[in-house]
Parts: sequence; C-alpha cells; structure tokens
Amino acid sequence: MTEQAIDGRIARRQRNLDAVLDVVLEMFAEDMMFPSIEQASKRSGLSMRSLYRYFADPAELVEAAIKRSQAQAVELIHLARIGQGPFADRLDDFVSMRLRLYEATGAMFRATIHNAANSPRVRDEMAENRRLLREQFLLQFNPELAALSPRARASAVEAGNVLTQIDSIDQLRRGRNLTVAEANVVLRDALTALLSPDT
Repeated sequence: MTEQAIDGRIARRQRNLDAVLDVVLEMFAEDMMFPSIEQASKRSGLSMRSLYRYFADPAELVEAAIKRSQAQAVELIHLARIGQGPFADRLDDFVSMRLRLYEATGAMFRATIHNAANSPRVRDEMAENRRLLREQFLLQFNPELAALSPRARASAVEAGNVLTQIDSIDQLRRGRNLTVAEANVVLRDALTALLSPDT
C-alpha cells in the first residue's frame, strides 16, 4: 500500500470519527445524555461495525464526544489580559466569556454531569474543568480579592466561583429561562456586589 493511500485512509478515518462525535454532540443538545452505538450509527450513517472499530462501548463514545467538545471550546475560555485593567472591563470580559462558553458547551456539560457517576474518566475531567474555571476566576479578580479581609476573601472566592461555574449559568439559562442578556445582567450585578460592594 502506498504512503498516499495510507494517508487517505487515516484522513477518512478522522473524518468519520469527527462526523460521529458531532452527531453525539447534537444528541446531547437534544437531551440524549447517553447515546447508544446503534443510535449514533443510525444518525451518522456509519455502520455499527465501523463504530465498534472506533469505540469499545457507548461509554467510550460519550467520553470521546465530551473531549471533542472541550477541544473545540479552548479558544472560548481564553482571556487575553487576565487580571489586568479596570474592574469594569475585567467584569465585562469575564461574564461575556462565561456566557459564550456556556452557549457553546452547555449540552456537553449536562452530558458530563449525567455520565460522571458511571465513568471515572468523565468524573476526573469534570473535576479538572471546574478547577480550571475556579483558577480563572481567582486570577481575573485577584485585585479585588486581595483587598478583602481573609474571611471575606474566602467567602467571595467560593461564592464567586459557584456563581460563575457552568452549573449556575445552566440554572439561569434553562432553569430560570433567562435570555443571554438577562443572565449577563444577573452575573454582572452579583459579581459587582460580591467583589466591589462599595461601588
């Protein structure tokens, strides 16, 4: 087999993988939190035999889809000047970024929560993502947090972190049915009260 033919097979395999994982992400958005291999095969048009070559079981399929979504969201979570500039600018950047992240990955997040109990790898991934989001909050608002007393700082860190995790944004957007603009106002007002109470 020629090198060109091998490259073509690798590229075709990757296209098939991407296609089926995108289908699984669509299913997450439809609240199908644990799609079967059969469902993914039917929706994607790929044979069951092909899918079982790629994934040993539905859990492996779900884990791969979650990782694909996370990889696609890497740019969304970036803050160019983290912790720098006036509070109002950092607040705008942070809240806008978290809402964009939620809009892009909210369905994946719900699937992660749903599957974490039965998958140590998904559970570990979720814990790491939450840790990174908490660390980002600390860095973005370090000037305000540093000005608080130790007790007030500890409370502000925990409250601010909980408020801006994807769980809470999901509650605002789906549980409370708020628009993106309405959720933006809630988060901005709450963080302002928490971090800059005298303004």
